[in-house]
Amino acid sequence: MTAATLTQAPAKVLDVPSGFEFIDGQLVEKAMGAKSSWIAAQVYKLVDDYCRRTGLGVAFVADAGFQCFPHKPTQVRKPDVSVVRCDPTTYVLPDGWETTVPTLVVEVVSPNETADDLAEKIEDFQTAGTPLIWVIYPARRWATVYSADGAQSRVAVPADLSGENVLPGLVVPLAAVLPAIRAAAP
Repeated sequence: MTAATLTQAPAKVLDVPSGFEFIDGQLVEKAMGAKSSWIAAQVYKLVDDYCRRTGLGVAFVADAGFQCFPHKPTQVRKPDVSVVRCDPTTYVLPDGWETTVPTLVVEVVSPNETADDLAEKIEDFQTAGTPLIWVIYPARRWATVYSADGAQSRVAVPADLSGENVLPGLVVPLAAVLPAIRAAAP
């Protein structure tokens, strides 16, 4: 698949395989392990519950691709969890990639993920206009929060991740989405 194929074909026709993103004209495998996948599922459950309860948006899991990058129009990124803020009663789910800029992007760092790849993904979503990004570091038991005003902050267990003024009232306890720490066997 080439960038030309991606831009010429309707989004619903394209097939970027599950577990892959389309970055700079190349299919790139998303390196998720079992732990990072499990954590993303825990976050998704809480975020989806918030969206359903408040009616402030629609939550997506890791296979939802976003093609919303004006600076890289062929790029397709798949955050581990994301939210599009909308009225769910009138929102129409696309058959292909989502072209709306997500309101919240959540990435769970996997052991095989490089710092450069993660930084590039964060920069792509920030450049597109995503106002809130959470990057969860399971081994460190903390998250880095990138806010709309450009501020970065670190949230560590036992603190909560917040939807701030972007998704008001959204609270995700970091300890609740990370696996329990088990003592080493003697």
